[in-house]
Order: sequence, then structure tokens, then C-alpha cells
Amino acid sequence: MQHSRNRDLDGVRGLAILLVVAAHVGLPVRWGGLSGVTLFFVLSGYLITSLLLREWDTWGALSLWRFWGRRALRLLPALVLLLALTPVLLAATGDERLSTYAVGALASLLYVGNWVRIAGTDLGVLNHLWSLSVEEQFYVVWPAVFIALMTWLRRRALAVVLALAGLATFYSVWTRGSALRLDISTETNAFALLLGVALAFALAGVRAQGWQLPATSPLVPFVVLVAVSAFPGHSPDVDHALFRPLGAVFALLGVWLVYAAVSGQSRVVGSRLMVFFGTISYALYLWHQTLINSRLLGEHTTARNLALVAAAVVLSWLSWVLVERPVGRLRGRLRLDQPSRRQQQRRAARAQQEGQRPSLPTA
Repeated sequence: MQHSRNRDLDGVRGLAILLVVAAHVGLPVRWGGLSGVTLFFVLSGYLITSLLLREWDTWGALSLWRFWGRRALRLLPALVLLLALTPVLLAATGDERLSTYAVGALASLLYVGNWVRIAGTDLGVLNHLWSLSVEEQFYVVWPAVFIALMTWLRRRALAVVLALAGLATFYSVWTRGSALRLDISTETNAFALLLGVALAFALAGVRAQGWQLPATSPLVPFVVLVAVSAFPGHSPDVDHALFRPLGAVFALLGVWLVYAAVSGQSRVVGSRLMVFFGTISYALYLWHQTLINSRLLGEHTTARNLALVAAAVVLSWLSWVLVERPVGRLRGRLRLDQPSRRQQQRRAARAQQEGQRPSLPTA
């Protein structure tokens, strides 16, 4: 798709995964996990909504099954590979968590891992997959909401989304509860996704008016995001109070960074290194924390974690080359990029109303 091939957006993914990895390794980026995951959420909200808007504008309707099929084809192969190989890792290292692994694997596969953890069940080496659960829940719910907005409130859709994003941000910043719930629950992370959604609606409206997006450099939000991620910690009580407000700051910086990536090219996030990490970011997110949380190479030290991250980079590249990219080519064979019959009918009816001869788009 058009947006997924934007080098700077791939670079934004690269920054997000590097922040997460740096925090998990033990480098002095204390808030890197929060900033990186929040940046992923903003980017996902923007990209998914941009694709939905493009499909709606082309056909006047959405095919939910085809959308969910594309998402499944993108996400499931690498996840299934991880879930299949992790028991081998646990058995080889004599990890006692092998006996309870099935619960974590099932929760992760069904994308309810965050709620299973909140309910009190530890998922062991798969604890980090909570964020994938949040994203998949968004992929299930948001397209249906999108259809309702575009059907009944199209001209007011941006205002509605902005209102929802504002309310979700306010709720997340001011709600109180356990540190775990504030960190991984769906409702306390919805604001980042919705801010990305709002950005997609706003930029689509600008383009529809034929206006040129003013280009801006991603250097400032890039530097500020990294700098705030390195903000020093204090006592657990202070960190707990700062967690959600900082999440809102990271989300706004993420919106700025994504806009900068869309509005113009930059060597800041569009470099080969950043794009490489962005390309393998999904598999790297899956593998790096699984290896770090395992019993491999003994006690947790920064040097040990860095060595395991290097191994995760190799595994992630192999996952991309041997699994994710080849499976992604099945989209054409499965006709997941083709319009449904209802979409073709809607396009033909719209063309007839406009006095045009219906034709298929070339893109």
C-alpha cells in the first residue's frame, strides 16, 4: 500500500522499535518502552485509517472480511512462528515456565493477552505481547466504527474523532489504578491510536481541498522524543504519577513525527539503518523480549541482553525474508486486495449517478 512504502514512515517504525529495545536492554532510556509503544500506536492509527479512507473514497464501501484477512496475513505468520519455536527455547534452557506456556500462547494468539495479565495471569516470556493485543482489538473494532462514521457523519467525522481522542487522552491522563492496568489496558492506550486516526482524517481533508501540506523536518520531534524518553526516574510513586501524562506527551510528539514523515523526505528517519529496523520491527518486537526474558546466557546484564538482541535481529531478518514477505505475496492469490462485489456495485452506482462510465482503478 502507498503509505506502508513511505521510507520515512518505515523509519518512524525503526525509531519506535529502537526505543523499546533500548529500554528492555537496560540502556539509559528509562521511558523508551512507553515512548516506543505509544509511537507504534499513533502510527498504526494513522496508517490503518489512511488505508480505510483510501478504500472508502475509491469504492464507497469497505470489505471488512478482506480488511481482516489482510491484517491476519500480515500479523499471524510471524506470531505463529514465535509461538511454535518458543517452547523449544524453554525446553532447551530447562525453563519451568514451559508448564504454563500454553496459557500465554493461547492468550497471545487470541489477542487478549493484556486482559489476561490484568486478571492476574502471568504470561512469562510472552508478557510483552500485550501491545499486539491492544492493536488487534483496534483492528477489529475501528473499521466497523469507521463505516458508521462515514455513513452517517462523514462531514463531521473529524470532529467526532478529535472529540473521542481528546476524551480518551483526558481519561488516560487522569485515571488512577494499578501500574499494570495503566500500562497495558486497552482504554488507557486508546488515545494514542485515536490521535493517529485524527491525523489521518485531518490530512485526508487537506488533500481533498487540493492544499499542499507544509513540509516540516522530523528532526525536532525526533530529538525531543528521544530526550524525553531518557527523562530520569524518581521514586515508584512519582514514576507512577508521571506515567500517563508522559504517555500523552509521547503521543503528541508521535503525531508531529508522523506528520513530518508524511509531509516530506528526511535523512533523519529515512536513512537505510532506520528503514531496516522499521522493516523488521514487528518480528524484532516479538523476538527480542522473548529472548531477553528467557534463561539464555544466564543472569540479566546489559552485555548479555545486547548479545540476545543481536540474535533477535538476525531471527527477525530471517522471519521477514523467509516468512513475512513470502506470505504477504499471497494477498494477490487470495484476492484480498480486490474489491468485493458490494464495493463494485457501489462504485458502479456512484459512477452512474455522476454520469460516468464505471471503471476499475489502476492503483
